[in-house]
Amino acid sequence: MKSSFIRLINLYTTVLTITVIVATALFAWSSVRNYNSELSQAETTVITQLSESIAQNQQVATQFATQLVDNPDTIQNINKYFSTSLTKYSDYATDATIASGKYFFWPNEVRTFLMQHENINKLTLRLADQKQVFVATQDNPGGKLVSSKSKLAHDPLAVTAPLINQYTLEADGVVGIMFSQRELKKRFAQLTTIRPMQILMRTDQNEPAFYFAGEHVPVSEQRIIKKAANQKRLDDLHAYQVIKKVLPAGSTILMVVNRAKFFQLTFLQILPSMLFGLILLLLLSGGLRLTFRHYQKQLGTIVDTVATFSKGNLDARVAIIPQNTDLQVLAVGINNMLDEIHNHVYTIYQLKIANQSANIRALQAQINPHFLSNTLEYIRMAAIDANQPELANVVYNFAALLRNNTDFSPQSTLKDELSFVEKYVFLYQVRFPDRLAYQIKTDPSVASVRLPKFTLQPIVENYFVHGVDFRHTDNALSIKSWRDGAQTNILVKNNGRPLTTEQLQKINSEMRDPNNVEERTSIGLQNVYLRMKDYFGNSFDMSIDSDGKQGVELRICFKNEVNGEDAESHDC
Repeated sequence: MKSSFIRLINLYTTVLTITVIVATALFAWSSVRNYNSELSQAETTVITQLSESIAQNQQVATQFATQLVDNPDTIQNINKYFSTSLTKYSDYATDATIASGKYFFWPNEVRTFLMQHENINKLTLRLADQKQVFVATQDNPGGKLVSSKSKLAHDPLAVTAPLINQYTLEADGVVGIMFSQRELKKRFAQLTTIRPMQILMRTDQNEPAFYFAGEHVPVSEQRIIKKAANQKRLDDLHAYQVIKKVLPAGSTILMVVNRAKFFQLTFLQILPSMLFGLILLLLLSGGLRLTFRHYQKQLGTIVDTVATFSKGNLDARVAIIPQNTDLQVLAVGINNMLDEIHNHVYTIYQLKIANQSANIRALQAQINPHFLSNTLEYIRMAAIDANQPELANVVYNFAALLRNNTDFSPQSTLKDELSFVEKYVFLYQVRFPDRLAYQIKTDPSVASVRLPKFTLQPIVENYFVHGVDFRHTDNALSIKSWRDGAQTNILVKNNGRPLTTEQLQKINSEMRDPNNVEERTSIGLQNVYLRMKDYFGNSFDMSIDSDGKQGVELRICFKNEVNGEDAESHDC
Protein backbone atom coordinates (compact mmCIF):
# COMPACT_ATOMS: atom_id res chain seq x y z
CA MET A 1 0.00 0.00 0.00
CA LYS A 2 2.85 2.36 0.81
CA SER A 3 4.66 1.88 -2.52
CA SER A 4 1.42 2.27 -4.46
CA PHE A 5 0.75 5.50 -2.64
CA ILE A 6 4.28 6.79 -3.38
CA ARG A 7 3.89 5.90 -7.06
CA LEU A 8 0.58 7.72 -7.07
CA ILE A 9 2.19 10.81 -5.56
CA ASN A 10 5.08 10.67 -8.08
CA LEU A 11 2.65 10.33 -10.97
CA TYR A 12 0.55 13.18 -9.66
CA THR A 13 3.66 15.35 -9.24
CA THR A 14 4.67 14.64 -12.86
CA VAL A 15 1.22 15.53 -14.16
CA LEU A 16 1.20 18.66 -12.01
CA THR A 17 4.62 19.70 -13.33
CA ILE A 18 3.55 19.30 -16.95
CA THR A 19 0.30 21.15 -16.30
CA VAL A 20 2.03 24.07 -14.61
CA ILE A 21 4.61 24.33 -17.41
CA VAL A 22 1.94 24.29 -20.13
CA ALA A 23 -0.23 26.77 -18.24
CA THR A 24 2.75 29.06 -17.67
CA ALA A 25 3.68 28.89 -21.35
CA LEU A 26 0.11 29.69 -22.41
CA PHE A 27 -0.09 32.56 -19.93
CA ALA A 28 3.24 33.94 -21.15
CA TRP A 29 2.10 33.63 -24.78
CA SER A 30 -1.14 35.38 -23.90
CA SER A 31 0.77 38.17 -22.14
CA VAL A 32 2.99 38.74 -25.19
CA ARG A 33 -0.01 38.65 -27.49
CA ASN A 34 -1.91 41.13 -25.34
CA TYR A 35 1.12 43.43 -25.25
CA ASN A 36 1.49 43.29 -29.03
CA SER A 37 -2.22 43.91 -29.39
CA GLU A 38 -2.01 46.93 -27.09
CA LEU A 39 0.99 48.19 -29.04
CA SER A 40 -0.86 47.77 -32.33
CA GLN A 41 -3.90 49.52 -30.88
CA ALA A 42 -1.70 52.35 -29.64
CA GLU A 43 -0.17 52.69 -33.11
CA THR A 44 -3.64 52.88 -34.61
CA THR A 45 -4.62 55.47 -32.01
CA VAL A 46 -1.56 57.57 -32.83
CA ILE A 47 -2.24 57.47 -36.57
CA THR A 48 -5.93 58.22 -36.05
CA GLN A 49 -5.37 61.12 -33.68
CA LEU A 50 -2.65 62.66 -35.85
CA SER A 51 -4.82 62.28 -38.95
CA GLU A 52 -7.84 63.73 -37.20
CA SER A 53 -5.75 66.59 -35.81
CA ILE A 54 -4.48 67.47 -39.29
CA ALA A 55 -7.98 67.25 -40.75
CA GLN A 56 -9.50 69.35 -37.98
CA ASN A 57 -6.77 71.98 -38.25
CA GLN A 58 -7.20 72.18 -42.01
CA GLN A 59 -10.96 72.48 -41.56
CA VAL A 60 -10.54 75.38 -39.12
CA ALA A 61 -8.21 77.19 -41.54
CA THR A 62 -10.49 76.57 -44.52
CA GLN A 63 -13.60 77.73 -42.67
CA PHE A 64 -11.85 80.92 -41.56
CA ALA A 65 -10.68 81.63 -45.12
CA THR A 66 -14.16 80.93 -46.47
CA GLN A 67 -15.71 83.37 -44.01
CA LEU A 68 -13.35 86.09 -45.25
CA VAL A 69 -14.23 85.65 -48.94
CA ASP A 70 -17.99 85.16 -48.50
CA ASN A 71 -18.43 88.94 -48.60
CA PRO A 72 -16.33 90.87 -51.20
CA ASP A 73 -16.48 93.93 -48.92
CA THR A 74 -14.48 91.98 -46.32
CA ILE A 75 -11.41 91.63 -48.58
CA GLN A 76 -11.68 95.32 -49.47
CA ASN A 77 -11.86 96.12 -45.75
CA ILE A 78 -8.74 94.04 -45.01
CA ASN A 79 -6.88 95.66 -47.93
CA LYS A 80 -7.66 99.01 -46.36
CA TYR A 81 -6.09 97.78 -43.10
CA PHE A 82 -2.92 96.84 -44.99
CA SER A 83 -2.66 100.11 -46.93
CA THR A 84 -3.51 102.76 -44.30
CA SER A 85 -2.68 103.67 -40.75
CA LEU A 86 -4.67 102.15 -37.92
CA THR A 87 -6.39 105.48 -37.22
CA LYS A 88 -7.54 105.91 -40.81
CA TYR A 89 -8.54 102.27 -40.99
CA SER A 90 -10.64 102.68 -37.85
CA ASP A 91 -12.45 105.65 -39.43
CA TYR A 92 -12.94 103.63 -42.62
CA ALA A 93 -14.36 100.66 -40.69
CA THR A 94 -16.77 102.98 -38.84
CA ASP A 95 -17.98 104.56 -42.11
CA ALA A 96 -18.37 101.12 -43.70
CA THR A 97 -20.40 99.96 -40.73
CA ILE A 98 -22.74 102.94 -41.02
CA ALA A 99 -23.15 102.36 -44.75
CA SER A 100 -23.67 98.58 -44.70
CA GLY A 101 -25.01 97.99 -41.22
CA LYS A 102 -22.40 95.25 -40.64
CA TYR A 103 -19.47 95.91 -38.34
CA PHE A 104 -16.11 94.47 -39.41
CA PHE A 105 -12.85 95.53 -37.76
CA TRP A 106 -10.01 93.21 -38.79
CA PRO A 107 -7.97 93.24 -35.51
CA ASN A 108 -11.13 92.49 -33.52
CA GLU A 109 -12.08 89.65 -35.87
CA VAL A 110 -8.67 88.04 -35.40
CA ARG A 111 -8.75 88.60 -31.64
CA THR A 112 -12.15 86.88 -31.42
CA PHE A 113 -10.96 84.01 -33.60
CA LEU A 114 -7.90 83.41 -31.40
CA MET A 115 -10.03 83.54 -28.26
CA GLN A 116 -12.31 80.88 -29.72
CA HIS A 117 -9.35 78.67 -30.67
CA GLU A 118 -6.89 78.64 -27.78
CA ASN A 119 -4.89 75.90 -29.49
CA ILE A 120 -3.72 78.34 -32.18
CA ASN A 121 -0.28 79.83 -31.57
CA LYS A 122 -0.05 82.14 -34.55
CA LEU A 123 -2.14 83.40 -37.49
CA THR A 124 -0.74 85.03 -40.62
CA LEU A 125 -2.45 86.66 -43.60
CA ARG A 126 -0.82 87.43 -46.95
CA LEU A 127 -2.67 89.41 -49.59
CA ALA A 128 -1.70 89.09 -53.23
CA ASP A 129 -1.25 92.81 -53.81
CA GLN A 130 0.40 93.67 -50.47
CA LYS A 131 4.09 93.52 -49.56
CA GLN A 132 3.52 93.23 -45.83
CA VAL A 133 2.20 90.25 -43.88
CA PHE A 134 -0.27 90.37 -41.00
CA VAL A 135 0.85 88.34 -37.95
CA ALA A 136 -1.21 87.69 -34.78
CA THR A 137 -0.34 85.51 -31.78
CA GLN A 138 -1.96 84.62 -28.46
CA ASP A 139 0.34 87.19 -26.82
CA ASN A 140 -0.61 89.82 -29.41
CA PRO A 141 -4.11 88.81 -30.58
CA GLY A 142 -4.74 92.15 -32.27
CA GLY A 143 -1.83 91.44 -34.60
CA LYS A 144 0.50 93.67 -36.55
CA LEU A 145 1.97 94.11 -40.03
CA VAL A 146 5.51 92.88 -40.61
CA SER A 147 7.78 92.65 -43.61
CA SER A 148 7.31 89.62 -45.83
CA LYS A 149 11.00 88.84 -45.20
CA SER A 150 10.56 88.75 -41.42
CA LYS A 151 10.94 85.41 -39.62
CA LEU A 152 7.50 85.93 -38.09
CA ALA A 153 5.98 85.87 -41.57
CA HIS A 154 7.35 82.43 -42.40
CA ASP A 155 6.37 79.14 -40.77
CA PRO A 156 6.71 75.94 -42.87
CA LEU A 157 4.55 74.01 -40.37
CA ALA A 158 1.55 76.34 -40.61
CA VAL A 159 -1.74 75.05 -42.04
CA THR A 160 -2.67 77.22 -45.02
CA ALA A 161 -5.90 78.01 -46.85
CA PRO A 162 -6.22 80.25 -49.93
CA LEU A 163 -8.64 83.19 -50.17
CA ILE A 164 -10.40 82.32 -53.46
CA ASN A 165 -12.18 85.25 -55.10
CA GLN A 166 -15.77 84.24 -55.89
CA TYR A 167 -15.80 86.18 -59.14
CA THR A 168 -12.30 85.67 -60.59
CA LEU A 169 -11.65 82.29 -58.92
CA GLU A 170 -8.13 83.53 -58.26
CA ALA A 171 -6.38 83.61 -54.89
CA ASP A 172 -6.60 87.02 -53.23
CA GLY A 173 -4.31 85.84 -50.46
CA VAL A 174 -3.39 83.02 -48.10
CA VAL A 175 -4.28 82.41 -44.45
CA GLY A 176 -1.67 80.53 -42.41
CA ILE A 177 -2.41 79.08 -38.96
CA MET A 178 0.11 77.52 -36.58
CA PHE A 179 -1.60 75.14 -34.14
CA SER A 180 -0.28 74.13 -30.72
CA GLN A 181 0.80 70.49 -30.32
CA ARG A 182 0.71 70.53 -26.52
CA GLU A 183 -2.68 68.84 -26.12
CA LEU A 184 -1.85 66.11 -28.65
CA LYS A 185 1.43 65.32 -26.89
CA LYS A 186 -0.38 65.23 -23.57
CA ARG A 187 -2.79 62.61 -24.90
CA PHE A 188 0.09 60.53 -26.28
CA ALA A 189 1.88 60.69 -22.91
CA GLN A 190 -1.10 58.94 -21.33
CA LEU A 191 -0.64 55.87 -23.58
CA THR A 192 1.62 53.58 -21.55
CA THR A 193 2.41 51.28 -24.49
CA ILE A 194 4.15 54.03 -26.48
CA ARG A 195 6.48 55.13 -23.70
CA PRO A 196 9.48 53.47 -25.41
CA MET A 197 8.42 54.88 -28.79
CA GLN A 198 9.26 57.98 -30.79
CA ILE A 199 6.59 59.46 -33.07
CA LEU A 200 7.45 61.77 -35.96
CA MET A 201 5.43 63.38 -38.70
CA ARG A 202 7.16 64.78 -41.78
CA THR A 203 5.69 66.90 -44.55
CA ASP A 204 5.93 65.89 -48.20
CA GLN A 205 9.07 68.08 -48.27
CA ASN A 206 10.51 66.12 -45.30
CA GLU A 207 10.03 69.10 -42.99
CA PRO A 208 9.41 68.16 -39.32
CA ALA A 209 5.71 68.69 -38.52
CA PHE A 210 5.44 66.81 -35.22
CA TYR A 211 7.70 64.99 -32.76
CA PHE A 212 6.95 63.06 -29.58
CA ALA A 213 9.24 60.89 -27.47
CA GLY A 214 7.97 58.58 -24.74
CA GLU A 215 9.35 58.94 -21.24
CA HIS A 216 11.43 55.75 -21.66
CA VAL A 217 13.35 57.16 -24.65
CA PRO A 218 16.76 58.60 -23.66
CA VAL A 219 17.92 61.93 -25.05
CA SER A 220 20.74 60.26 -27.00
CA GLU A 221 18.27 58.13 -28.97
CA GLN A 222 16.11 61.18 -29.64
CA ARG A 223 19.09 62.94 -31.25
CA ILE A 224 19.89 59.88 -33.38
CA ILE A 225 16.34 59.55 -34.69
CA LYS A 226 15.91 63.27 -35.39
CA LYS A 227 19.18 63.40 -37.29
CA ALA A 228 18.37 60.26 -39.29
CA ALA A 229 14.90 61.60 -40.12
CA ASN A 230 16.34 64.88 -41.40
CA GLN A 231 18.77 62.92 -43.58
CA LYS A 232 16.15 60.35 -44.69
CA ARG A 233 18.24 57.52 -43.21
CA LEU A 234 15.76 55.91 -40.83
CA ASP A 235 15.69 52.71 -42.90
CA ASP A 236 19.46 52.38 -42.39
CA LEU A 237 19.10 52.18 -38.58
CA HIS A 238 18.89 48.40 -38.19
CA ALA A 239 18.77 48.68 -34.40
CA TYR A 240 15.37 50.34 -34.64
CA GLN A 241 11.99 49.19 -35.86
CA VAL A 242 10.28 51.80 -38.05
CA ILE A 243 6.57 51.85 -38.89
CA LYS A 244 5.49 54.21 -41.69
CA LYS A 245 2.06 55.54 -42.58
CA VAL A 246 1.59 57.94 -45.51
CA LEU A 247 -1.42 60.23 -45.14
CA PRO A 248 -3.56 61.32 -48.13
CA ALA A 249 -2.25 64.89 -47.81
CA GLY A 250 1.31 63.64 -48.42
CA SER A 251 2.58 63.78 -44.86
CA THR A 252 4.25 60.69 -43.37
CA ILE A 253 3.82 59.38 -39.82
CA LEU A 254 6.85 57.48 -38.45
CA MET A 255 6.81 55.38 -35.28
CA VAL A 256 10.28 54.30 -34.15
CA VAL A 257 11.21 51.93 -31.31
CA ASN A 258 14.54 50.45 -30.27
CA ARG A 259 14.49 46.72 -31.09
CA ALA A 260 16.53 45.83 -27.99
CA LYS A 261 14.19 47.88 -25.84
CA PHE A 262 11.20 46.22 -27.47
CA PHE A 263 12.54 42.72 -26.78
CA GLN A 264 13.40 43.77 -23.23
CA LEU A 265 9.86 44.99 -22.64
CA THR A 266 8.47 41.81 -24.19
CA PHE A 267 10.63 39.71 -21.87
CA LEU A 268 9.44 41.76 -18.91
CA GLN A 269 5.90 40.91 -19.94
CA ILE A 270 6.52 37.15 -19.66
CA LEU A 271 8.95 37.25 -16.72
CA PRO A 272 6.20 37.45 -14.06
CA SER A 273 4.47 34.46 -15.65
CA MET A 274 7.68 32.43 -15.63
CA LEU A 275 8.49 33.31 -12.01
CA PHE A 276 4.93 32.64 -10.93
CA GLY A 277 4.91 29.26 -12.68
CA LEU A 278 8.24 28.25 -11.13
CA ILE A 279 7.20 29.31 -7.63
CA LEU A 280 3.83 27.62 -8.03
CA LEU A 281 5.46 24.40 -9.20
CA LEU A 282 7.89 24.35 -6.27
CA LEU A 283 5.18 25.11 -3.74
CA LEU A 284 2.75 22.55 -5.08
CA SER A 285 5.34 19.78 -5.44
CA GLY A 286 6.75 20.35 -1.97
CA GLY A 287 3.32 20.82 -0.46
CA LEU A 288 2.11 17.56 -1.93
CA ARG A 289 5.04 15.67 -0.43
CA LEU A 290 4.45 17.13 3.01
CA THR A 291 0.68 17.11 3.03
CA PHE A 292 0.03 13.59 1.74
CA ARG A 293 2.19 11.88 4.37
CA HIS A 294 -0.80 11.83 6.68
CA TYR A 295 -3.35 11.52 3.93
CA GLN A 296 -3.53 7.73 4.09
CA LYS A 297 -4.57 7.75 7.75
CA GLN A 298 -7.48 10.07 7.20
CA LEU A 299 -8.46 8.90 3.75
CA GLY A 300 -10.94 6.36 5.03
CA THR A 301 -12.61 8.84 7.35
CA ILE A 302 -12.97 11.46 4.63
CA VAL A 303 -14.29 8.96 2.07
CA ASP A 304 -16.84 7.56 4.50
CA THR A 305 -18.01 11.03 5.48
CA VAL A 306 -18.39 12.13 1.87
CA ALA A 307 -20.24 8.92 1.01
CA THR A 308 -22.62 9.44 3.92
CA PHE A 309 -23.19 13.04 2.87
CA SER A 310 -23.87 12.01 -0.74
CA LYS A 311 -26.55 9.56 0.43
CA GLY A 312 -28.58 12.43 1.84
CA ASN A 313 -27.27 12.91 5.34
CA LEU A 314 -26.46 16.59 4.96
CA ASP A 315 -25.40 16.82 8.62
CA ALA A 316 -22.40 14.45 8.21
CA ARG A 317 -18.99 16.10 8.85
CA VAL A 318 -15.34 14.98 8.95
CA ALA A 319 -13.91 14.48 12.42
CA ILE A 320 -11.21 17.07 13.20
CA ILE A 321 -7.91 15.62 14.39
CA PRO A 322 -6.44 17.35 17.46
CA GLN A 323 -3.01 18.02 15.94
CA ASN A 324 -2.52 21.46 14.39
CA THR A 325 -1.46 20.19 10.95
CA ASP A 326 -2.37 20.56 7.31
CA LEU A 327 -4.73 17.61 7.68
CA GLN A 328 -6.68 19.57 10.23
CA VAL A 329 -6.93 22.44 7.75
CA LEU A 330 -8.03 19.95 5.09
CA ALA A 331 -10.69 18.52 7.37
CA VAL A 332 -11.92 21.97 8.31
CA GLY A 333 -11.96 22.92 4.62
CA ILE A 334 -14.01 19.85 3.70
CA ASN A 335 -16.44 20.60 6.49
CA ASN A 336 -16.71 24.20 5.26
CA MET A 337 -17.33 22.87 1.77
CA LEU A 338 -20.06 20.58 3.06
CA ASP A 339 -21.58 23.54 4.90
CA GLU A 340 -21.50 25.53 1.65
CA ILE A 341 -23.15 22.67 -0.23
CA HIS A 342 -25.80 22.46 2.43
CA ASN A 343 -26.40 26.20 2.14
CA HIS A 344 -26.42 26.04 -1.68
CA VAL A 345 -29.05 23.31 -1.64
CA TYR A 346 -31.24 25.53 0.49
CA THR A 347 -30.44 28.57 -1.69
CA ILE A 348 -31.32 26.70 -4.90
CA TYR A 349 -34.61 25.69 -3.35
CA GLN A 350 -35.35 29.32 -2.48
CA LEU A 351 -34.32 30.47 -5.98
CA LYS A 352 -36.65 27.94 -7.54
CA ILE A 353 -39.54 29.35 -5.53
CA ALA A 354 -38.50 32.93 -6.45
CA ASN A 355 -38.28 31.95 -10.14
CA GLN A 356 -41.82 30.64 -10.07
CA SER A 357 -42.99 33.94 -8.54
CA ALA A 358 -41.10 35.90 -11.21
CA ASN A 359 -42.77 33.87 -13.97
CA ILE A 360 -46.18 34.64 -12.48
CA ARG A 361 -45.36 38.38 -12.33
CA ALA A 362 -44.13 38.27 -15.95
CA LEU A 363 -47.45 36.78 -17.04
CA GLN A 364 -49.25 39.50 -15.12
CA ALA A 365 -47.09 42.16 -16.84
CA GLN A 366 -48.18 40.77 -20.21
CA ILE A 367 -51.84 40.87 -19.19
CA ASN A 368 -51.83 44.54 -18.02
CA PRO A 369 -51.35 46.20 -21.50
CA HIS A 370 -54.04 43.93 -22.98
CA PHE A 371 -56.37 44.84 -20.12
CA LEU A 372 -55.77 48.56 -20.67
CA SER A 373 -56.27 48.21 -24.44
CA ASN A 374 -59.54 46.32 -23.94
CA THR A 375 -60.70 48.97 -21.45
CA LEU A 376 -59.99 51.75 -23.96
CA GLU A 377 -61.94 49.84 -26.62
CA TYR A 378 -64.85 49.60 -24.18
CA ILE A 379 -64.67 53.39 -23.62
CA ARG A 380 -64.57 53.99 -27.40
CA MET A 381 -67.67 51.88 -27.97
CA ALA A 382 -69.40 53.68 -25.10
CA ALA A 383 -68.58 57.02 -26.77
CA ILE A 384 -70.06 55.76 -30.06
CA ASP A 385 -73.20 54.64 -28.27
CA ALA A 386 -73.40 58.09 -26.65
CA ASN A 387 -73.13 59.73 -30.09
CA GLN A 388 -69.68 61.18 -29.32
CA PRO A 389 -67.71 60.33 -32.49
CA GLU A 390 -64.94 62.83 -31.79
CA LEU A 391 -64.27 61.35 -28.35
CA ALA A 392 -64.38 57.85 -29.84
CA ASN A 393 -61.84 58.87 -32.47
CA VAL A 394 -59.52 60.31 -29.80
CA VAL A 395 -59.75 57.11 -27.74
CA TYR A 396 -59.13 55.01 -30.87
CA ASN A 397 -55.98 56.95 -31.76
CA PHE A 398 -54.69 56.84 -28.19
CA ALA A 399 -55.28 53.06 -28.06
CA ALA A 400 -53.40 52.69 -31.35
CA LEU A 401 -50.46 54.61 -29.87
CA LEU A 402 -50.55 52.36 -26.82
CA ARG A 403 -50.56 49.20 -28.93
CA ASN A 404 -47.64 50.47 -30.96
CA ASN A 405 -45.64 51.25 -27.79
CA THR A 406 -46.20 47.74 -26.43
CA ASP A 407 -45.05 46.19 -29.72
CA PHE A 408 -41.31 45.53 -29.26
CA SER A 409 -40.48 44.62 -32.87
CA PRO A 410 -37.29 46.46 -33.92
CA GLN A 411 -38.43 47.60 -37.37
CA SER A 412 -41.57 48.79 -39.11
CA THR A 413 -42.52 50.14 -42.54
CA LEU A 414 -42.48 53.81 -43.47
CA LYS A 415 -46.25 53.63 -43.94
CA ASP A 416 -46.72 52.36 -40.36
CA GLU A 417 -44.34 54.99 -38.96
CA LEU A 418 -46.26 57.78 -40.70
CA SER A 419 -49.55 56.32 -39.51
CA PHE A 420 -48.24 56.32 -35.94
CA VAL A 421 -47.07 59.95 -36.33
CA GLU A 422 -50.43 60.98 -37.78
CA LYS A 423 -52.23 59.58 -34.73
CA TYR A 424 -49.77 61.38 -32.48
CA VAL A 425 -50.36 64.72 -34.29
CA PHE A 426 -54.10 64.12 -34.34
CA LEU A 427 -54.20 64.12 -30.53
CA TYR A 428 -52.64 67.60 -30.54
CA GLN A 429 -55.05 68.78 -33.22
CA VAL A 430 -58.00 67.61 -31.15
CA ARG A 431 -56.74 69.72 -28.28
CA PHE A 432 -56.05 72.76 -30.49
CA PRO A 433 -58.46 72.29 -33.45
CA ASP A 434 -58.25 75.86 -34.77
CA ARG A 435 -54.53 76.38 -34.16
CA LEU A 436 -52.82 73.44 -35.87
CA ALA A 437 -52.86 72.06 -39.41
CA TYR A 438 -50.86 69.16 -40.74
CA GLN A 439 -50.29 67.33 -44.01
CA ILE A 440 -48.70 63.90 -44.59
CA LYS A 441 -47.95 62.76 -48.16
CA THR A 442 -46.38 59.40 -48.98
CA ASP A 443 -45.26 58.13 -52.36
CA PRO A 444 -46.69 54.58 -52.70
CA SER A 445 -43.28 53.41 -53.93
CA VAL A 446 -41.73 54.02 -50.50
CA ALA A 447 -44.63 52.95 -48.29
CA SER A 448 -43.18 49.45 -47.74
CA VAL A 449 -39.62 50.61 -47.01
CA ARG A 450 -38.50 49.16 -43.67
CA LEU A 451 -36.66 51.28 -41.12
CA PRO A 452 -36.00 51.25 -37.36
CA LYS A 453 -39.11 51.69 -35.28
CA PHE A 454 -39.88 55.02 -33.53
CA THR A 455 -37.81 56.97 -36.06
CA LEU A 456 -40.14 59.82 -37.06
CA GLN A 457 -42.08 60.31 -33.81
CA PRO A 458 -39.16 61.92 -31.88
CA ILE A 459 -38.68 64.38 -34.76
CA VAL A 460 -42.33 65.45 -34.69
CA GLU A 461 -42.26 65.53 -30.89
CA ASN A 462 -39.35 68.01 -31.09
CA TYR A 463 -41.64 70.35 -33.03
CA PHE A 464 -44.33 70.26 -30.36
CA VAL A 465 -41.80 70.69 -27.55
CA HIS A 466 -39.56 73.41 -29.04
CA GLY A 467 -41.16 74.84 -32.19
CA VAL A 468 -44.93 75.17 -31.98
CA ASP A 469 -46.59 78.27 -30.51
CA PHE A 470 -50.27 77.61 -29.77
CA ARG A 471 -50.84 81.29 -29.12
CA HIS A 472 -50.93 81.59 -32.92
CA THR A 473 -53.59 80.10 -35.18
CA ASP A 474 -51.37 79.33 -38.19
CA ASN A 475 -49.21 76.48 -36.83
CA ALA A 476 -48.51 74.00 -39.64
CA LEU A 477 -46.62 70.72 -40.02
CA SER A 478 -45.82 68.91 -43.26
CA ILE A 479 -44.29 65.46 -43.81
CA LYS A 480 -43.46 64.24 -47.32
CA SER A 481 -41.74 61.07 -48.49
CA TRP A 482 -40.76 60.12 -52.02
CA ARG A 483 -38.28 58.07 -54.03
CA ASP A 484 -35.49 59.51 -56.17
CA GLY A 485 -33.90 56.64 -58.04
CA ALA A 486 -32.59 54.19 -55.45
CA GLN A 487 -32.81 56.82 -52.72
CA THR A 488 -35.67 57.34 -50.27
CA ASN A 489 -36.26 60.94 -49.14
CA ILE A 490 -38.23 62.25 -46.15
CA LEU A 491 -38.89 65.96 -45.53
CA VAL A 492 -40.35 67.19 -42.22
CA LYS A 493 -41.18 70.90 -42.38
CA ASN A 494 -42.87 73.29 -39.94
CA ASN A 495 -43.45 77.01 -39.58
CA GLY A 496 -42.54 77.16 -35.89
CA ARG A 497 -39.76 78.98 -34.12
CA PRO A 498 -36.68 79.38 -36.37
CA LEU A 499 -33.10 78.45 -35.48
CA THR A 500 -30.03 80.67 -35.73
CA THR A 501 -26.94 79.65 -37.69
CA GLU A 502 -25.09 78.89 -34.44
CA GLN A 503 -27.96 76.73 -33.17
CA LEU A 504 -28.08 74.82 -36.46
CA GLN A 505 -24.34 74.17 -36.40
CA LYS A 506 -24.50 72.99 -32.78
CA ILE A 507 -27.51 70.70 -33.28
CA ASN A 508 -26.16 69.16 -36.50
CA SER A 509 -22.75 68.63 -34.90
CA GLU A 510 -24.05 67.11 -31.66
CA MET A 511 -26.48 64.92 -33.58
CA ARG A 512 -23.64 63.28 -35.51
CA ASP A 513 -21.23 62.92 -32.57
CA PRO A 514 -21.82 59.82 -30.35
CA ASN A 515 -19.21 60.97 -27.80
CA ASN A 516 -20.63 64.24 -26.48
CA VAL A 517 -23.04 62.66 -24.01
CA GLU A 518 -22.47 65.32 -21.32
CA GLU A 519 -22.94 68.32 -23.63
CA ARG A 520 -25.61 67.20 -26.08
CA THR A 521 -29.00 68.95 -26.04
CA SER A 522 -30.91 67.01 -28.75
CA ILE A 523 -30.94 63.51 -27.30
CA GLY A 524 -33.98 62.41 -29.35
CA LEU A 525 -32.49 63.60 -32.65
CA GLN A 526 -29.14 61.97 -31.87
CA ASN A 527 -30.91 58.72 -31.01
CA VAL A 528 -32.73 58.77 -34.37
CA TYR A 529 -29.54 59.64 -36.27
CA LEU A 530 -27.40 56.92 -34.68
CA ARG A 531 -30.04 54.19 -35.08
CA MET A 532 -30.68 55.08 -38.73
CA LYS A 533 -26.92 55.38 -39.41
CA ASP A 534 -26.36 51.96 -37.87
CA TYR A 535 -29.24 50.46 -39.88
CA PHE A 536 -28.59 52.00 -43.34
CA GLY A 537 -24.83 52.62 -43.12
CA ASN A 538 -23.08 55.31 -45.15
CA SER A 539 -26.03 55.80 -47.51
CA PHE A 540 -27.93 57.54 -44.70
CA ASP A 541 -27.80 61.25 -43.90
CA MET A 542 -29.96 63.59 -41.85
CA SER A 543 -29.67 67.38 -41.66
CA ILE A 544 -31.58 70.28 -40.12
CA ASP A 545 -31.93 73.67 -41.80
CA SER A 546 -33.68 76.98 -41.09
CA ASP A 547 -33.76 80.32 -42.83
CA GLY A 548 -33.57 82.08 -39.45
CA LYS A 549 -36.94 83.76 -40.02
CA GLN A 550 -39.65 81.13 -39.83
CA GLY A 551 -39.78 77.36 -39.44
CA VAL A 552 -37.36 74.46 -39.51
CA GLU A 553 -36.73 71.78 -42.15
CA LEU A 554 -35.39 68.30 -41.42
CA ARG A 555 -34.28 66.15 -44.34
CA ILE A 556 -33.60 62.41 -44.28
CA CYS A 557 -32.27 60.37 -47.17
CA PHE A 558 -31.02 56.81 -47.50
CA LYS A 559 -30.81 53.91 -49.89
CA ASN A 560 -32.96 50.90 -49.08
CA GLU A 561 -29.92 48.73 -48.25
CA VAL A 562 -29.48 47.60 -44.65
CA ASN A 563 -25.99 48.27 -43.25
CA GLY A 564 -24.65 49.66 -46.48
CA GLU A 565 -21.06 50.07 -45.30
CA ASP A 566 -19.75 50.08 -48.87
CA ALA A 567 -22.06 52.90 -49.97
CA GLU A 568 -20.54 56.32 -50.42
CA SER A 569 -21.41 58.84 -47.72
CA HIS A 570 -23.33 61.85 -49.05
CA ASP A 571 -25.52 64.76 -48.01
CA CYS A 572 -29.25 65.01 -48.70
